[in-house]
Amino acid sequence: MRPTVATGSRTSAGSGVDGQIGVVRGTALFVAAIVGPGILTLPALAAARAGPASLVTLGALLAVSAPVAFTFVALNRAVPAAPGVAGYAAAAFGTFAGRLVRDWFRYGVPIGIPALGLIDGEYVAEAVGGGEATAVFVAACICAVAIVASIRYRAGSGALTLVLSVLLAALILATAALTLPRAETERLTPFAPHGYLAVAASALVLTWVLTGWEAVTNFTGVLRDPSGNLPRVTSATLLIVALLYAAVAIPEILVLGPTAGGSGAPLAAMLRTAVGPSGAIGAAAIAVIIATGNTVAWVGSLAEVGPGPRHRMTGNTARRAARARALTVPALVMVASLAAVACTPISTGQLVSICAGSQVPVYLVGLAAGVRILPARSRSWWLAILATAAVATLLVPAGIYLLAPAVIAGCVTARHRRILRGRRCGALVTARGSHAGPTPLLTHDDHGYVN
Repeated sequence: MRPTVATGSRTSAGSGVDGQIGVVRGTALFVAAIVGPGILTLPALAAARAGPASLVTLGALLAVSAPVAFTFVALNRAVPAAPGVAGYAAAAFGTFAGRLVRDWFRYGVPIGIPALGLIDGEYVAEAVGGGEATAVFVAACICAVAIVASIRYRAGSGALTLVLSVLLAALILATAALTLPRAETERLTPFAPHGYLAVAASALVLTWVLTGWEAVTNFTGVLRDPSGNLPRVTSATLLIVALLYAAVAIPEILVLGPTAGGSGAPLAAMLRTAVGPSGAIGAAAIAVIIATGNTVAWVGSLAEVGPGPRHRMTGNTARRAARARALTVPALVMVASLAAVACTPISTGQLVSICAGSQVPVYLVGLAAGVRILPARSRSWWLAILATAAVATLLVPAGIYLLAPAVIAGCVTARHRRILRGRRCGALVTARGSHAGPTPLLTHDDHGYVN
């Protein structure tokens, strides 16, 4: 017998003051969550490891995004009351699995969020100087803006995300148009200068191409008519994301060649090649737009998985207080990550890898939930099989960075056991002091998981 989730619809979540959004703003929100500053740096970092062959890895991960995204769409239809990817895990495998996935997300994602601002900060530092101090300051400001914005407004409810996403797409496509005239196909050789094992290793760096789809599962309650609009938003987002990554990665290889991974701000190097010194300022402006939109979307997603059922709250004050509570611990994790970069040898790339190491298990369990829940041998079931198998291969390059989710899992396990012991003791005391009958042990927590 499969575990169940609380019944009821999430489509009413966020109605009233917080409002819900349609296809256009939904697509802008999804794009903002998936396309972050990593698009400016990670393809170049992968190229430094694997050469032009990293384009194959990028293409493969973009292709895997489709079954991943549509598996989550099918899961939303199958269990509309489930709160995001953690809810899907709970519906398929029980409360413990749901809590584990939720905490991997809540505590793993904030480790990497400052990296979004740090990547942006490297572009700002390239334009105005200041080195690491400038990068850390910019990252701190972006994180602060995202936290305040996510407390005051529900994700996607204002025009900011739409404006930032439109600017993002326009500026990246304009950059590609400016730099491609300097492209040379000779830079595609040697295709795999460090061997094909290095190509596999580049997959971990590029895992952030996939990340975001687990975050947007928390936004289904923000959408108006999720069952109808979610497939449309997902399809549009997949096309836009693939186009934008191609518009960055291909010119980086063809214009910068072997030096693509040698700069913390490869887009600035591309624009300097095309338009001169002012290119660094243009690249910094693009980075600020991307980092702000992406960080706001991710922090907004963290606010959606925090404690408290939002749809039962009335009034802005109550909803803002709930979002503030949800973001307290993630904000502390962000501060710790920034402090680690500022005061220790930990790099932005290592933050990215630690975060990616925590998100691979989130995807794996969430997609495996599709194999368990969706009708066997249906098209969506086969997509779940394909997506789960593809994501499972990322466990190999994740390697040592899987220690982060292992530590989180240990903490969740210890807490879960304490909760179970406490409930058993409480049930025993209640049963001894009452003749009204046994106390039911199955209850729903604030997220709809069966306890």
